[in-house]
Amino acid sequence: MDAYAKINLILNVLGTRPDGYHEVEMLMQAVSLCDAVTVKTADALNEADRCGSDALLGPQDFEYGTSDLAYKAALLMAETFRPELVTTALDENGLELVPGVKGVHIEIEKRIPAAAGLAGGSSDAAAVITGLGRLWLQGKNADDTQQEGADGSQKQPDDELLKTLLPLGAGLGSDVPFCVAAQLGYPAAIARGRGTDLEFVQPVDCGVDLYFSDFTIPNKTAAVYAELKEEDCAERFSIESFLNASSLNEKQRFVGNHLQAPAERLFGKIRQLNYSCTKDGAVNRPSAGSAIPADAADKTPATPANATLCGAGPTYFTLSETGEYRTVVK
Repeated sequence: MDAYAKINLILNVLGTRPDGYHEVEMLMQAVSLCDAVTVKTADALNEADRCGSDALLGPQDFEYGTSDLAYKAALLMAETFRPELVTTALDENGLELVPGVKGVHIEIEKRIPAAAGLAGGSSDAAAVITGLGRLWLQGKNADDTQQEGADGSQKQPDDELLKTLLPLGAGLGSDVPFCVAAQLGYPAAIARGRGTDLEFVQPVDCGVDLYFSDFTIPNKTAAVYAELKEEDCAERFSIESFLNASSLNEKQRFVGNHLQAPAERLFGKIRQLNYSCTKDGAVNRPSAGSAIPADAADKTPATPANATLCGAGPTYFTLSETGEYRTVVK
């Protein structure tokens, strides 16, 4: 399955909620940069590819161990729909017993940079949720997302499965419900509340350029929100104006992010972002279907002045007719 990255075309911070989260209003859009997630269960594998009913999925199978959202997603799905599969496994250090899941096999090929503001971890979790949802609740292959109807038309979004899975996604993280929706046929939405209340809208069809950086700090999102000042939120970016704009150039005028100013204050020279480059000096960006080069040589600042921050950063984006990536529209 393709686990899509997301961008916030608009991110408004409206205040602080009683539960400690911030009240937000966001226009979210899935883009073609994606991780590749494989979800299999023992009863869905053929004999040549069988992981076996004794296969055990545990924290050691995930990059971030017990804190990995994809691990938490698999465990939550098993606890909710197949509790008989929940057992114990050793943690990622091999020291303590923690929950595991029998008869499930998950592989994640990372293409979305970690901690980049692109919801890579949330998207992986959403792919696990939807993959296991199809296998356990519908008896369908996890990759069965683009079947045609009897009349040859494209299959409509899976609203029934979406209704079941959205509340589970909300329990894992604020971006996970949108990523579940993108998996199930709704690649654009207005997100309200703490980001989990979704209103689906028509996606914008355009190119997207992403500007990456390897700049990271611990607890980035919390740090950016802590830096947020009242004047950063004085201008409310208009989602309605963006959606009603007739051209891409006009839409670009309404793109904005309340977290951009505090992030740039906090990170200092965050806008001096770098593309990884090949040894001959050519810019080498990750494509929608390939991994980010691990052995990048030189680096070249390349972020244009009109780029908008993705979430809490540090990735920026611009919209164009011919961007490196594309928005997901179906």
